[in-house]
Amino acid sequence: MWDTPGRLLRLLALLQRRRDWNAEQLAEELDVTPRTVRRDIGRLRELGYPVTTVLGAGGGYQLEAGATLPPLMFDTDEAIAVMVSLRDMVANTAGTAEGALSAFDKLHRVMPPRLQPVVEAFLAHTSSLDLGTAIGPSAGPVNITTLVLLARACRDRRQLLCQYRRYSGEIGNRQLEPLHLVHTMGHWYLLAYSLESSGWRTFRVDRLSETQITNKPSYPRQPPAEDLHEYVTAQLAAGWRQVTGTVRVHAPCAQVDAWIRPAWGTVTEETANTCIVNAGADSYQAMARWLLLIGARLTILEPAELRTAFTDLAAEIARIADDNPDEERAI
Repeated sequence: MWDTPGRLLRLLALLQRRRDWNAEQLAEELDVTPRTVRRDIGRLRELGYPVTTVLGAGGGYQLEAGATLPPLMFDTDEAIAVMVSLRDMVANTAGTAEGALSAFDKLHRVMPPRLQPVVEAFLAHTSSLDLGTAIGPSAGPVNITTLVLLARACRDRRQLLCQYRRYSGEIGNRQLEPLHLVHTMGHWYLLAYSLESSGWRTFRVDRLSETQITNKPSYPRQPPAEDLHEYVTAQLAAGWRQVTGTVRVHAPCAQVDAWIRPAWGTVTEETANTCIVNAGADSYQAMARWLLLIGARLTILEPAELRTAFTDLAAEIARIADDNPDEERAI
């Protein structure tokens, strides 16, 4: 049986979980009678929590926004998500860093003992890397339970057994010694030593399946680089830069540098008003399109395929400009 304070907290957590409940649903969750639910709703209102009643068929109880923030109940997944978001905000957002740091500290101090090891393992073995935003379909959501498992394997230095689906669609078994998790460009990546390949590799977490921690310890290997973010950037760039090219941009280096992320290329100052961009993409057509976004005059230095891509793009733009919507309606 729930005592009254504990039942009220549980009721508050249920109201926070979804938009509305009816008395019968809440009674079933709390293992009490609907009459007790109605009495407890009244207690919450007396304590200042804005619980409203929705009348009619399908009606019930809703927790509305109020003047004060009620106690929030987090499960393991939610606690990790909030803590990681606050950590990344502290690291990457100057304007709100002070508030995020204060909230992070408050949550960390009241974290239940059962959650502390899980959250601390996750915070210690994950990081966020800003490489811009990927163009294309977004990845499917990664189950945070999987991320917690991977972080725990990194902390405990235990080998993983899993299946991995490559870009081609081929699926194969992998035996990995995990080191660190990195979130960038909408994806989670696992940096691990692959026993099959006898080398360090970067794996997309959403392509892992059937993942399990073994009792075998990871070998105490030297990390692949002193700066893991630089290593991951180089690994991802090698996969993204299927083609490369070099252009002269007729604009100051400082102006152009903001457009070229390290994963996509480099910017080298040539004169006060020009710079050289060495970059890559998955195709010359894609490279031509995003280089135009710089908004400055370009001189193509190499290769000829990049010049052809610009020629094709110019023809496509000219066709679009020449299209007459009135003629289309007439047809």
